[in-house]
Amino acid sequence: MFQHTAAIGTDIGISRLNIAVVNYGGKTLKFKTYPLERKQTKDYLVSKLVESIGDIRQIVALKGINPICIGISAKGFVDHTAGIIFGPDLGIKGWTNVPLARLISKETGLPVYVGNDANMMTIAEHRFGVARNFNNIVFVGLRSTGIGGGIIINGRLYRGVNNAGGEIGQMIINFADGISDKGIKGSFEHFASASSLVRRYYKEKNVTIRKNQKTLTGKEIFELSYENDPAAVKVVRENAEIVGIGLANLITIFAPEIIVLGGGMAEARDSYIQMIRKSALANSLENCRSEVKIERALLGPNASLLGSACYSMIRLAGKTI
Repeated sequence: MFQHTAAIGTDIGISRLNIAVVNYGGKTLKFKTYPLERKQTKDYLVSKLVESIGDIRQIVALKGINPICIGISAKGFVDHTAGIIFGPDLGIKGWTNVPLARLISKETGLPVYVGNDANMMTIAEHRFGVARNFNNIVFVGLRSTGIGGGIIINGRLYRGVNNAGGEIGQMIINFADGISDKGIKGSFEHFASASSLVRRYYKEKNVTIRKNQKTLTGKEIFELSYENDPAAVKVVRENAEIVGIGLANLITIFAPEIIVLGGGMAEARDSYIQMIRKSALANSLENCRSEVKIERALLGPNASLLGSACYSMIRLAGKTI
């Protein structure tokens, strides 16, 4: 590998495709966002990927840059070896059992490698971010749509059976209550995600949320807490404690060197991260927590782009992670 070797990293979002050309050292050489239509199908999404990848290749070619491979970051379960999206379909017609790597490679002429988005973020933070130089890592993505995760053990990404490992958001922390949209009772995601923060805020305000009602976002509730809105302060503190309890479980099971907190909620003020640390350390075994660090992710929303580009270059070189 040469330091100037470049790859294309692609992140499939709900309303847009984010695409970047990244060199082997993790430097973004070009970034561009491509909007997506509200209603999508498999064929539309594949064609949009091909079109967008072709566009950014033309742009960087003017600078003498010729990417050698493509990494794609996608939500859901992924067969990373074959590059197949298993699902769920996420409301996209036909978006199950999609041989995405083969389809995109056929159209672009480049090797293509596909991975789960949380795993790609984990790889990025391990290679270029706050978890650099650590070998035992847990990444927790605290997002508006749920909680994702990735686990690195002894320097290798843990995937589990059927590439299904790392679904941190679905561990159960309160069996007495809370059926999630995935049908799991008492999940970490149900009680600690941004949507839970919103639900708790309106309950605290004694306001019933009607179907299809526009509500405050998690970010707006954090902002209210900074202004000392009593209900917002209370539910943010509760949320931090619950997040910390989830992390305590991970600490006691894995005894990691570092837990990396990513996603939109992790961009809140330091006081929120400090409350999470306090709860996590208070609820875990001393020997397991003795050396753990709990840190905010360094790379922000572009981590999946860096991770997918890096991952594709590692795979192209015949290595695994």
